[in-house]
Amino acid sequence: MDKTSKPEWKVPWRGMLLALTVSAAALVVIFWQISNPKDVLQELRAYPLRYFLGAQFFVLAAWLVDGQRIGTLARALGQRIPWWELAIILGAANFLTLVTPFAGGGGALIVYYLYRRGLKSSQATAVVLGGGLAGQSALALLGLVTSSILRGVPGDLASYFTAVKIGALVYLLILSGLQVGIIKSERLFKWVFSKTGSKSRSAAWVAGFRSNYEFLITKRSGHYAVCVATAFTYYAVYYLGSFLLLSGFGVFHPWLRFAVAVLFGVAPVFSPIPGGAGLSEGISWAVLDSVLQPDELASFIVLWRTVVFYIPILLGGAVFVFLVMRWASGSNITKGSGPY
Repeated sequence: MDKTSKPEWKVPWRGMLLALTVSAAALVVIFWQISNPKDVLQELRAYPLRYFLGAQFFVLAAWLVDGQRIGTLARALGQRIPWWELAIILGAANFLTLVTPFAGGGGALIVYYLYRRGLKSSQATAVVLGGGLAGQSALALLGLVTSSILRGVPGDLASYFTAVKIGALVYLLILSGLQVGIIKSERLFKWVFSKTGSKSRSAAWVAGFRSNYEFLITKRSGHYAVCVATAFTYYAVYYLGSFLLLSGFGVFHPWLRFAVAVLFGVAPVFSPIPGGAGLSEGISWAVLDSVLQPDELASFIVLWRTVVFYIPILLGGAVFVFLVMRWASGSNITKGSGPY
């Protein structure tokens, strides 16, 4: 099953259209329901540019950090990948994540990329799933930490952070159970595939995947710990973007401001709508309604969507199209690299 033919990558136009349409509709509602569009545009013109540029810097810089999350596990399997190449791939994967439901579209691209670099598909899948669960664990840990050490939280926000703490604990338990289930599932997989014969390609692939996954978690636990720490750093850097945007409005004390930024960032991960469109704006509206004027609130949502959604889609989409064209022509990111 590791010798499958290369899939034909296509630009996900439908996902892009749905994400952009829903997000634009949410912005239109906000414009017309909570503030006069002229006031919003005036507020945007007055917003300090340095906060906007700083926020965009951290969001894009997070791609560099996130690349090492995958690179760490790939190295554990003997595959060393240049940091800049990982940054390019994670930029394209981030684009797919933003235009697919539940932020889950980037994993397949990374699996395919690692396959082209020389890993078996079972190995690549183990790396991506391991990195993904490490990332989700780090996100839950970040939410738990930021919510747990907050002091002086306004009463109208306390319930949000209580929900984050409870949700993070439950999510960590689920992720831990899933990890253990994969590692301890050898007998289950053997039983499931017992009727297909020992030479079943599916059985061999699953056995290879489970073996590689167990190897990464148990035999390369140091690499996996670094992977979790890298993912934690990625989210911390990424949410500094929202933190800076809020800083431009001077709301909350710094730690609460960062915790609010984390709260905004969690929503898209669990949204069935690409990019968390609508749900993210709704949470922003609910949390900031008491501290920002209507035109300021609308301006923040426009700025935030631009920084974490529109610009990454444009840049990541351009990278993705570049990769599709290179791979369609039989080339890799760098000419002559990889197993082809």
